[in-house]
Amino acid sequence: MKFYYIIISAFLILFYPRQITNVICFGRHRDQIKVKSKAAYWGIYSFWTVVFLIGCLFMGSAAGVDTTIDKLVYYFILESYNEDYIGSPSEEDDEAYILTYYTREEINEDVLYDIVQNNKIIYETYKLEGLKIKHIYKKQWGLYLDSETMGYIEVKKGFLLNEISYRWYKKTLDRR
Repeated sequence: MKFYYIIISAFLILFYPRQITNVICFGRHRDQIKVKSKAAYWGIYSFWTVVFLIGCLFMGSAAGVDTTIDKLVYYFILESYNEDYIGSPSEEDDEAYILTYYTREEINEDVLYDIVQNNKIIYETYKLEGLKIKHIYKKQWGLYLDSETMGYIEVKKGFLLNEISYRWYKKTLDRR
């Protein structure tokens, strides 16, 4: 799916802006010269390129293959409401529940534990009062409760936001 998205987006971004610009500047049959300035030509071409780029980003977001627009929306929500973090829709696979959050803050154990405590569904349902978060590797933390591994946390640093992904093991949570 992602391959098709890249091909279609490249085609739309590279082909259509040039065609529209040529029609605007030189007429439908290229027999007129309506715009004589090269700066105006490149300005019109740049405008249509940006329009098609934004359209392709929205298309990728709707198809679930490109999250650029989603991350920009999360960033503007964090900026406008002065929130510490924002959650995205949860996912589930055969082995784990995956909860993803985005934040602008520097990542440490306090921020990670605060996010867990504020998630009432996980924290109160499974009684995780004694949960400990320990740093395992550069961008990975472990979730431990009574010497049992509950899951782990992966952190990805981005340009505008840090992505925090909690993977809670289903079997371990269901035993509680």
